Amino acid sequence: MAEPGPEEDYFSRRFGDLLHVDDPRRLDVMAAVGSRQRSSPALHAEEALGVQMLAYQIDGRHEQAAGPEAFLERMKGHPAIAAELVELSALLQARSTLGAHPVPGLEDTPLCLHAGYGAREILTAVRWLTASRRVPFQAGTLSLLSRQTELLFVTLDKSEGYHDRIAYHDYAISAERFHWQSQNSAGPDTLGGRRYLDSVTNGWQFQLFVRPRKGEAYRACGPVTLESAEGDRPMSIVWRLQTPLPARLFREFSVLRGV
Repeated sequence: MAEPGPEEDYFSRRFGDLLHVDDPRRLDVMAAVGSRQRSSPALHAEEALGVQMLAYQIDGRHEQAAGPEAFLERMKGHPAIAAELVELSALLQARSTLGAHPVPGLEDTPLCLHAGYGAREILTAVRWLTASRRVPFQAGTLSLLSRQTELLFVTLDKSEGYHDRIAYHDYAISAERFHWQSQNSAGPDTLGGRRYLDSVTNGWQFQLFVRPRKGEAYRACGPVTLESAEGDRPMSIVWRLQTPLPARLFREFSVLRGV
């Protein structure tokens, strides 16, 4: 029996942050990392990005910046942990009912439509976090200038863990329509507000990620387009989803409207 590696206890604890994973491609990456042999060939770009997502989800602190190869080397020193990762992948795969459908507009990323992700996984998938760049992120939106794409991170239940002045009111109106309140700094006369209002002609796209509560996984709901907007600081916007929400997500995302 192999001797325990130096990070055995650490990895066992951190695997709890993988229990939300239901994307088939992410689960394949987990299994591949766990079964990867010492003589395995170099990673190609898509594999490297998947391993980077896994590494940053397990290593939760922003100072833990390193590349996918370094993470694989750590795994090689922990054969029991690698086997545990393979087992965890199989259990989560058996539980998942998702198909591997790319998120429209983000087809060059590993993200799967309606799958669950931690914020670090999403930020790594869109290459905002990299092997050499890992900085804290706490905002509700992220503008990716090179893509002309803004990511909208929505937490529906804000009854815990938020400042009293934060009172955004977000919920699914129907499977195709989502009510969202912008950050308090956005208005019709601000740069951010105009980005939303002029999105029919300015080339910007918006991707919606929704979680029921703080501490739970975000669901990748796909691209949304502006249907209507009113108000000022914050703005109340109704987005139309390109892909309707599955019934189970609509029920979950609409029931919290009174919170």
